[in-house]
Order: sequence, then structure tokens, then C-alpha cells
Amino acid sequence: MSLRAFILICLIFLGYCKESGEKHLTIFTQSIGSMLVSEIGDKTFFLAAILSMKFNRLAVFTGAAGALVLMTAISCAFGIIVPTLLPRFYTAIVVTIIFYFFGGKLLFDWYHMENEGDKEELKQVELELEELDKKLLSSHKILDTENPSEGQKTNLAVVVPIQQIIWQAFIMTFLGEWGDRSQITTISLAAVQDADIVFLGCSIGHIICTTIAVLGGKLLAHQISEKTVNLVGGIVFIIFGLMHTYDLMTGNLD
Repeated sequence: MSLRAFILICLIFLGYCKESGEKHLTIFTQSIGSMLVSEIGDKTFFLAAILSMKFNRLAVFTGAAGALVLMTAISCAFGIIVPTLLPRFYTAIVVTIIFYFFGGKLLFDWYHMENEGDKEELKQVELELEELDKKLLSSHKILDTENPSEGQKTNLAVVVPIQQIIWQAFIMTFLGEWGDRSQITTISLAAVQDADIVFLGCSIGHIICTTIAVLGGKLLAHQISEKTVNLVGGIVFIIFGLMHTYDLMTGNLD
């Protein structure tokens, strides 16, 4: 799908939301917002940022974004199943508790974090990608896999096929999303809201984050304040929790 077609679909959907009332637009914006605060500064965000500094950016974006959209579809499918196992009212209670939990956890991490934080997610991704470099160097018969020079790394970026870059970005992102906060959030939203709207909103949120990561690269990854991300994310999740609490108290669960 081209960028123009994707933008056109989004505009048509926004028009549909306007015609069908504020509820759909609220679900749509809540889905996008929850992905933004979950993914910026997350492991898969750093993964796309650093990979884009080593390899073709479009290939990295295609693999990472494709994995995130597929994971979103799977998560929405799980969300559709949940209400068949648990009454809708109790499902909404569980979802509300999840939002409060994520909000409280992020605010707790923010309060107890040093000013700059240790950027553990970034360090972990860098270690994983160092191992990936060694495997690719070995598979493409580039010497000195233990201590590759900058010239070898540049040569690696040239010789690795585009489809292999897409596949590596896809599989590493897909595996990194299992059990992640964004996946649980997507399942929760799809369980109590219109799953098709949740899917589109969460997918757009993921694509926005991946675009920022790919264009910003490793420099942006190092500049992001994990402490600030935790603060903003915690506040947003608490707000979502309050919104769902209001829906529970007013019986607005349809």
C-alpha cells in the first residue's frame, strides 16, 4: 500500500468517525495515544532506530512496521475472544485495572529513576544487534567477526540483501512485542471497544513511532529521556483509566 493510499484511508475513516459521533473518534485517538506512550523509548523503538543507522531505512521500516501491524491484528483477535470468556462488565473492570496498573508502574519508575536513567532497553538492543552483526559478517564471509571494523560494517550494509534486512527487522520486532505493554494494551482496548477502530488506531500509532525511530536513528535514541517518557506515559494511562472508570459508573459500555 502506498503512503498516499494509507493517508486517504485515514482521512476517510476520520470522516466516518465524525459522521458516526464522538465515540469512534475517542476510541481512535485513544488507540493512537496509547501506542505512542507505550512504544516511544521501548525496545522495538530502539531496535528500528539503530537498525536504520546500519542498513537501508526503507527496508528496516517495512520489516518493523509490518511486524507491528501483524502483532496488532493478532492482539485485536485476542481482544475479540476475551468477552466471549468473561462478561463485558467484568472485562471492562479488568481493562480499567490494567490501565491504572500501567499508569502507576510508569509513574513509580519515573519517581525512582535517576535524571538520565540507565537506558537499559537501549543497551540490551545494542548487545543483540552486535550479535546480529557477527552472524551476518560470518554468513557473508566478511573476516574478523569478533571485532569488525567500521569499514567491514559499511561493507556489510552493502552486501546484505534487502529482503534479509526486512526479514531480520520483522522477526526481531515481532518477537520483541510478545508480552509487551503495547500488546496487552491493544488486547485490552479491543476487548471493550470496536476492534476494527482499535486496530486502525493502534496500527497508525505504531507506524508513527517506527517512522520517528527510522528517521531519527541512533542519535534520537540516545537523546530520548526515559524519565520523561515514563512520566508522560504514566499520566496518559491514568487518564485512560479514569475515562474507563467513568464509562463503568455511567453504564456506557456499548
